[in-house]
Amino acid sequence: MLSKIVKVNTYIIEVPLQNEWKISLYAANTRRHAITEVITSDGIRGYGEASPSPAFMGETADTVKLVNDLYLGPAVLGKGVNELSIIHEQMNAVIHGHSAAKSAVDIAIHDAWGKTLNQPVYELIGGKYRDEIPLAYVVGIKDDQSAYDEAMQKIEEGFSVIKVKVGREPKRDVHLVQLIRKAISDSKKEVKIRLDANQGYNVPDAIRVIRELETTGELESVEQPVKKSDLKGLRDIRRAVDTPIMIDETVFGLEEALFAIQYECADIINLKICKVGGIHQSKKIAAIAEAAGITCAIGSNLELGIGIAASMHVAASTPVISRHNDFICGAYLHTHDLTTVPAKDLVSDGKMKVVNGPGLGIEFNMDLISK
Repeated sequence: MLSKIVKVNTYIIEVPLQNEWKISLYAANTRRHAITEVITSDGIRGYGEASPSPAFMGETADTVKLVNDLYLGPAVLGKGVNELSIIHEQMNAVIHGHSAAKSAVDIAIHDAWGKTLNQPVYELIGGKYRDEIPLAYVVGIKDDQSAYDEAMQKIEEGFSVIKVKVGREPKRDVHLVQLIRKAISDSKKEVKIRLDANQGYNVPDAIRVIRELETTGELESVEQPVKKSDLKGLRDIRRAVDTPIMIDETVFGLEEALFAIQYECADIINLKICKVGGIHQSKKIAAIAEAAGITCAIGSNLELGIGIAASMHVAASTPVISRHNDFICGAYLHTHDLTTVPAKDLVSDGKMKVVNGPGLGIEFNMDLISK
């Protein structure tokens, strides 16, 4: 019998951002991360992470700690680290929603499970499908020269998809994409552009912007152009343009993924591991997408090394996650990482090499808790 969970701790660690991070939903200069620690009867410690923003998810690091301390931690005590189906059933029974809090617990349990068996997490959830993961780099809303310089630098580092945050001013967004196009042209490399409006457009503006920009072929996809609940609007946009439509905020769990697929409003799902309930739930959503003929990418809520490692293991073991992934985003935005080896040190030529150590294969810097 595998070891059982005997204690669950959650810590909050605040990490400054190198510069202001701005999207259509909010702007921030720092990020609070909730780190969940699961301790087993064998003394093994597993770690999970969530770093939700209130504007995006309706959760914060502080609510994650509160929910984990009062509800989720007690619910999983005594369970075996491999009993993920029972664990999620229990977590859903004690409190509705709070998918970021559940993600942190789920990731920590997977880490402990892998360490118990001396196996990487990817071996527990399907086996390794790919050795390295193609990445997209995200450029936030910023001034022209900064956007151009950042895109050019990351193109030179080997990123072949540049994701651009838009959604505030359509005319400005078109101009910004033209700047990124110039960076691509100046680099003389084959690079695609992904737009992410974070729900910022209305339907007519989204159609107009996409149609204006898609004629020259650089657009890889457009992510969440309108409100997350506007399935009809998403479907209307998808039918009016040639560029694939990706959804993110629309999907917080299995039911939302199924509704979106039934409503034919997306070509791609941005599957955020720390948003939808963790690794266990992510694999289920990926299976639904695969059955529907929809591809996936894994995105970021600005998690650092622990959350990034969880995303890496899901991407490594899941064939339908075939798009470029931007789950590395937080590693480039913060002043430091939560792990002894920073996540961005695992990136080369725009790809992340899959680590093969037990559990998540990373080491949490415990000194950050004492600080």
